[in-house]
Amino acid sequence: MTPFRPGDDGYEAFWEEAERHVLAGVAREVADMLREQAGLPDDDEDDPLGTLTATTQSTGTPREPDDPAARRLLPDASRDDDAVAAEFRHLTQTDLAAAKVRGLERFAALLEGAPSDAPFTEDPDDDDRAVVLVTRENAREFAAALTDVRLVVAQRLGLETDDDVETLHDEVLAGTDPDDDEREIDPTVRRYWGGIFVAAGFAQESLVGAMLDDHRARTSGG
Repeated sequence: MTPFRPGDDGYEAFWEEAERHVLAGVAREVADMLREQAGLPDDDEDDPLGTLTATTQSTGTPREPDDPAARRLLPDASRDDDAVAAEFRHLTQTDLAAAKVRGLERFAALLEGAPSDAPFTEDPDDDDRAVVLVTRENAREFAAALTDVRLVVAQRLGLETDDDVETLHDEVLAGTDPDDDEREIDPTVRRYWGGIFVAAGFAQESLVGAMLDDHRARTSGG
């Protein structure tokens, strides 16, 4: 995986097939979890995200997520006032959840090379890599999807602090397992999901950096 760089048609990076396949699969899993936790309807051909049905049936308070990972994506608006939190969830959760599901599904489709999104072009120097091209119009949504994937993986791995994240980064980059016996997650599982967390973070940070560089160049006339 290479960093994203601004190009004529958007932001480009070379990703290996395994990287595209794994991150697309995780994004779809997160979208499915979020759909279920938020009470969005299942897919249908006329309304694949269920947004129309969810909007017309959103009377009463939406389902409050009981999965801690979903609550990271759909947090309470207030920790001190349950009434305020419930009202805010009633007014915003359906739209917010549907938008996140939409972004995650589009992110996965792009990585899978869906023709409705930016196509892949093969890297002539590596048969296993292809260009992931994110249009400027879709860049914010793509970056948000990567952030949502990272938040869910972080919750599953029990990452609560910056120190936790730094420790995981060091383990992944060094290819080592934790030395202590306090981890509740199998080291092999932690290594696998840790790699996904680090890869998604690298992609998200480089994409946001490319967007900022692009914005500075355009506003300065460069």
